[in-house]
Amino acid sequence: MKKYNLFGFAVILFFILFSQTLYAQSIFDALLGKNDMSAKDKLRVKYIEGDSDVPEEILLINISGVIQEENDDGMPMRPSKNIIEELKKDLEVLTKRNSVKGALIEINSPGGEVTCSDIMFHLIKKANKETGKPIVAIIGSMGASGAYYVACGANKIYAHPTSIIGSIGVIMQSINIERLSQMIGVKPVVLKSERTPMKDILSPYRELTEQERESLLLIVNNIYDRFINIVSESRELPKEDVIKLADGRIYTADKAKETALIDEIGYREDAFKKTCELAGIEKAALVKRIVKKGLGEFLGELAEINSGLPSLKNELKMLLETSGSPQIMLR
Repeated sequence: MKKYNLFGFAVILFFILFSQTLYAQSIFDALLGKNDMSAKDKLRVKYIEGDSDVPEEILLINISGVIQEENDDGMPMRPSKNIIEELKKDLEVLTKRNSVKGALIEINSPGGEVTCSDIMFHLIKKANKETGKPIVAIIGSMGASGAYYVACGANKIYAHPTSIIGSIGVIMQSINIERLSQMIGVKPVVLKSERTPMKDILSPYRELTEQERESLLLIVNNIYDRFINIVSESRELPKEDVIKLADGRIYTADKAKETALIDEIGYREDAFKKTCELAGIEKAALVKRIVKKGLGEFLGELAEINSGLPSLKNELKMLLETSGSPQIMLR
């Protein structure tokens, strides 16, 4: 029994020392400048699947989780990611790497922030227009609201047979704890100028006035109208038809295809094949971007690494951000 215990301990010790050696090597390389990113480093890719013998490539891009500029997956000892900057880096490979003939974007998201979704949509449309290279989106488990907004930037939209799609709409919400705060003896203190009566709009400690409700609905409806226009133009559908579909409900892949919200139902290989077809090539290697981090980026990520309580941090951050400010979401 002792032999087995010693063997197990030796194996664990080996992996700990091995991982620490790699970590130390990364720091050493960064300090010596070996990891400084050149233009060539930024365009490096790794093979995923497909035909590895042909020079043509299709770039795989992944968009997952809540669409917000700082996307923290809640895992300890892992840096948060800026979803917009990651997309920019991917699209840079699409734009500058000559062997890449198109992009396949895998999307699995419930939606998220309005502006973040709009920026990502814009970046995809811009890359497609400037390069002339086809971009195909395929929705995974979910492509709802802001995620569908982003998918509309692609030339074609695929979905898995079991995907959930749609939820086209805009939401702004808050809670009202006025009566609860009175019951437990909590009294908010609010100081605001007489000329800014709406400064504490959506405060959880009082009811909305009718004027405040109208002003917020005006914002929500304006963003909703933009969403409708995006879907109408991208899917080449009459606005009237989109409005009938855009009541916030979600759709199965079959229903989404029937209503022209997506083009086809299939799997990664089907969307990959379609991307090759649009690019005018028969075969290609599906590849993904990889980069070596320079010293600045390495140290920056090191500083942003989560502690052991990332979920608590996120909850507190969300509570503080939403307690007194209107948050408009595509979810």
